[in-house]
Amino acid sequence: MARLRKGSGTREHDLAARAKILRESVDPLLPRLTPECPAERFDRRRAELEEVRSARDDPKRLDRLTRWGDPLARAYAGLLRYHLERPTLTVVEFGLPGGSVSFANLARTDREAEVAVQQSDDPSRLLLGYIDWARRGLHFFATRKALWCTGRSDEPPPEFRSEKVADLPYRLTETPADHRYVCPHLAAGEARPYVEVGWPGAHTAFRVCRRCAKDDRHLLGNLSDGTASPDPAAAFPVSAQLNVRCGGGPECVHADLPDLPRGLRRNYELGRLSDAQLLDAYLAEVKPRIERTSRPTYVAGGVCYGDRRDAFLDDLHPSPVERRALESVLGGGERYFEVDEPSASRALERLWPNHAEEIARTIVDDPAEVRRLVDEARGAPGRIAEVLKRAQRRNDERELLDALPRYDHLVREAAWVDRVAREYRTHRETGAERTILGSLPRDGKERGLAYGFLLAVGRAGAHAWQFTPTEKEFGGALADAARALLTAPTVHYHDALDALLRSAGVVDWGVRASAGAVGP
Repeated sequence: MARLRKGSGTREHDLAARAKILRESVDPLLPRLTPECPAERFDRRRAELEEVRSARDDPKRLDRLTRWGDPLARAYAGLLRYHLERPTLTVVEFGLPGGSVSFANLARTDREAEVAVQQSDDPSRLLLGYIDWARRGLHFFATRKALWCTGRSDEPPPEFRSEKVADLPYRLTETPADHRYVCPHLAAGEARPYVEVGWPGAHTAFRVCRRCAKDDRHLLGNLSDGTASPDPAAAFPVSAQLNVRCGGGPECVHADLPDLPRGLRRNYELGRLSDAQLLDAYLAEVKPRIERTSRPTYVAGGVCYGDRRDAFLDDLHPSPVERRALESVLGGGERYFEVDEPSASRALERLWPNHAEEIARTIVDDPAEVRRLVDEARGAPGRIAEVLKRAQRRNDERELLDALPRYDHLVREAAWVDRVAREYRTHRETGAERTILGSLPRDGKERGLAYGFLLAVGRAGAHAWQFTPTEKEFGGALADAARALLTAPTVHYHDALDALLRSAGVVDWGVRASAGAVGP
């Protein structure tokens, strides 16, 4: 809707300056013509404009010329008459796709012609005076310095194309094979949904993936701004693609996806949707159709595996625990499953909200442990795979320790040695070293045993200062027996423990819980 207001002193000064220039020549009101452009129509307009200029000092004649003839000539007459009489200005403001524009109401003509004449030093404003001609078959391009007409050819002047590429709202790279301009993710070959704005006249197209697309940017608007053509939709065709590399065969749901709906395309062309909003709306249209597929379909990182679950899982590179968890869920109620990256952890995060207990049961059997694991994961969103690995590690440690003999009534030295040996089984050298130093008494045989263990795990050098020469000598004699206990197979653990303790002079050291008293 147009708005009226009184003109300012600045506006009066600008109009007077523009009128002074146009009194000398009508050239600023005419576009430059390429060789493909027919000159006859522009010659006729030039003649009408020159007729107005010839009356530049005759206010009555100019007044008559503001009411008949070519729209641009009428607007031109109004500006020249203003230069002579300077009436009170009435400024009209109205909206355009790129923002609002204003003009002084000086003639009985259309508002586009008024803007084109009064702001003819701006090629994009002069373009407004030729919109009707574009609708009748001509192509116009406004660079920063000049307005060009290419006639019925849609190929833009080289300088216009260069300016558009330099002013793109995204960092795009030209692909040598097809001369398209694409965002970094598409240039790297990533299969991501994208919006494409074609430019047939320039023999190119521009693609931006969903990860790059922004809510405050409009690729079509940036490219088409400063152009006028008979069919704007054909001059800059818009499309959107899910961009899935389908390996599911001709029956796969991805093999025949719908084009961008006409309503979404129209809203985007009118500037009602940004690049990101267009892609989101398109994905919202196609996702329900895809997810209704009747056959199992697995997608990772834009690659469709069809119903080949094992190939899909292989490319997620899961650990054994992750694969077991994924296999427990996929192939059951999940008909369509997609993750944005080929990552087992991302897949587990996607599945966890609806399948937490089922996944947890692949690691632990006890219902209480299952609930504890689910609660632990709930407190660590985005780290499901890490929680599962930790749970599997605890489970493995429990199984490892459960396989070792159990003892009752162990003497102090035996209990200490047994604790160090079990810690080594679950946490290797670091765990054994931590346990040794954290429980080292001030005196007793445990100190010699401790030095022997440190020698066995290769950590004695850093801690030798804590031991007396006698303790070091005693520990050195026990190092081989300590090493044998740490590395003994489970079935030989008891014998190795007995051998070490006997070497340390500890004979009656305890009772094996499952086999009664331990003898020599």
